Amino acid sequence: MGWYRELRLKSTLKKNAKTICENEVPEENKGGNCFEVAARYVIDNKLFGNKNLKLVHGVVIGQGVIAGIKYDHAWVEDGDVVLDFSDNKSIKLPKFLYYALGKINAVSVYSPEIVRKKMLKYQHYGPWK
Repeated sequence: MGWYRELRLKSTLKKNAKTICENEVPEENKGGNCFEVAARYVIDNKLFGNKNLKLVHGVVIGQGVIAGIKYDHAWVEDGDVVLDFSDNKSIKLPKFLYYALGKINAVSVYSPEIVRKKMLKYQHYGPWK
C-alpha cells in the first residue's frame, strides 16, 4: 500500500473512531490493568513523599491492532510528564506528546487523596464516571 493511501486510511480511521465494543477488540488486547496500576502507583508513591502525582482517566484512540477504537484508559502525571505502566509497559513521555499520540481531549484528574476516597467509595480502581 502506498504511503499516501496508508496515511489517508489512518486519517479516516481516526475521524471515524468508534466507541469500544468488546467484540471489536482482539482477545489479547482485552482486560488491561491500567486503572489498577495507575491508582496503585499514585497511592504508593504518595506514601513515599511524592504528593505531586496525579491519577488521570481519559478516553484515548487506540493504535496498532485497535487503531481507531476509543477506550477508557488511566495513567499518571508528574507535572508535564506522563507515566504509563499498564500491561507491564514503562512509558515516560512529555504530556503534550502522550496526549497527541492518544488523541486525548477530555480527562478527569485526581489527587492522591481523591484517589483514596474514590477507591473506598466505589470499591474499584476506576473509571469513576
